[in-house]
Amino acid sequence: MSRGLMTAKIAFNLLQKNIMKPFYSIALIGLLSLFVVSPAFAEHDHKTEQASLSQLMQAISDNDYEAFVSNGTRQFKDNITQQVFDAVTGQLGKLIRGGYTTEYLSDLYQGGNTFHLWKISYANSKENSLAKLIVINGKIAGFWLL
Repeated sequence: MSRGLMTAKIAFNLLQKNIMKPFYSIALIGLLSLFVVSPAFAEHDHKTEQASLSQLMQAISDNDYEAFVSNGTRQFKDNITQQVFDAVTGQLGKLIRGGYTTEYLSDLYQGGNTFHLWKISYANSKENSLAKLIVINGKIAGFWLL
């Protein structure tokens, strides 16, 4: 059961038991509705980040270094050398080519940056990876597969 649904059920149960006075009941319902409804409005749709993740995963699958760095910042391009890319594709390329699913986990704020976190589940393996991505102004600034 989601946190918002559980909170709404508790409020409803309190109202049914007449524990609260009417004014407070209305105020509580209004306040609780923010918790139930706000996640839908507060969540960023992550389309830019998801598209960037898909581009990176496809580039690893295709063993295409130029595609991998094509949407990166200058610093990203400087830090991800062909050798670094080859090491990643050597370890994960086959898993990615076998198919995978992504599950968005969360945003993580560190050092003034927003990291976007995904769980990567591979179709042909019980192994999972954690993808950590930074996108700044539509450009990939950092990417890790842990």
